[in-house]
Amino acid sequence: MAKGETYNYPRFKMSNYELGYFPGPKAGEKVDYNYTLTDLDGNEVNLSNYRGKWLVMETGSLTCPMYVKNVRKFIKLKDKYPDVEWLMIYVREAHPGEKIGQAGTIDKKIAYAKQNRDDYHEERKIVVDSVDGKWHHDWGLLPNMVYVINPEGTVTYRADWSFANNVDRVLKNRDDIITNEHIVIVGAAPWITIPVTLKGGWIALYDILIIFPKVYYEHLKLDIQTWLGRRKAKKWFG
Repeated sequence: MAKGETYNYPRFKMSNYELGYFPGPKAGEKVDYNYTLTDLDGNEVNLSNYRGKWLVMETGSLTCPMYVKNVRKFIKLKDKYPDVEWLMIYVREAHPGEKIGQAGTIDKKIAYAKQNRDDYHEERKIVVDSVDGKWHHDWGLLPNMVYVINPEGTVTYRADWSFANNVDRVLKNRDDIITNEHIVIVGAAPWITIPVTLKGGWIALYDILIIFPKVYYEHLKLDIQTWLGRRKAKKWFG
């Protein structure tokens, strides 16, 4: 997030996100379970409740196309791996507008999360971050991240952009620690970008369409930088 910007930005622009900035526990590191979120009934949910279990956490919101692309696929993974706990963490709106703006209260945020559950048929447990995004700030700030955490509390995989097929591979090979955390998303989920962004309203759609060339360029630039960095590391270290 650019310096001086508020967390709950009223309209989407590229400066709301700093691509390549990904705080939080990395693969191979222990997590801090000392976070309290809120479920859809308004009850507190402590991440420490999931200590000793396999846990997959994905972030999203009602207006996030990258999250919506995953919902059905993650439902299948939930059925495939019944020993795993699944959390969808509701963060800020990716594309706010005149219909769905940023939530100013926890009750409003819960209401958006309930609509998200109903509109997208989300079957995972949804927990809501605080209005000021405490958990989101500490774990990455991006709209559609994913974390896989083992029972010992170690991150075995995390990614700046979530794809169910990558999580499936991680859960099939649970002894591995996957350190590649940047995922190429250029061209991902174009068929849902318009209807999901329109949840925010016509302003939200206008904002993404008018800035799309810059969004595409910034993502492509990071993809190329990451690819070159991996090639260089492979050359040096085998």
